[in-house]
Amino acid sequence: MKKTWTEDEIALMAEKAAGMHATGCNCAQSVFLMFAEQGGLDRETARKLLQAFGGGLAVGEVCGALSGAAAALGLLADPVPPGDMEAKMAFSQRTRALAEAFREGAGALRCEALRPEDMEARRAVCGGYIRLGVRLAAEALMK
Repeated sequence: MKKTWTEDEIALMAEKAAGMHATGCNCAQSVFLMFAEQGGLDRETARKLLQAFGGGLAVGEVCGALSGAAAALGLLADPVPPGDMEAKMAFSQRTRALAEAFREGAGALRCEALRPEDMEARRAVCGGYIRLGVRLAAEALMK
């Protein structure tokens, strides 16, 4: 699926996602929820699917904002037919490009490397990664 958004729409989605994080969603949920309904998922199901991805799978690994963006890409991109290695490799390249763009924008991929220990500081910093994840997911889906 290819979707187009204007810069203003992406900015609005990014702000909404950051606001969701401020009210209790994890980073992955906050990003993914901006795309879930377009993929046919209701908000509750989408929220439940991504609840384990916050905090880098709760152990500081891949940033939840990137995980949410990758999940959005998987949900809304054209499906890869089973056994189609060319399509699988092409999709893997899209995912790799998304991760590299996130690394370039955030400075790292790992939650542990990105987030401060202080919870108040974390909310502010993670909001920026969430905005980045929304923007990069939208850009990846428009390619």
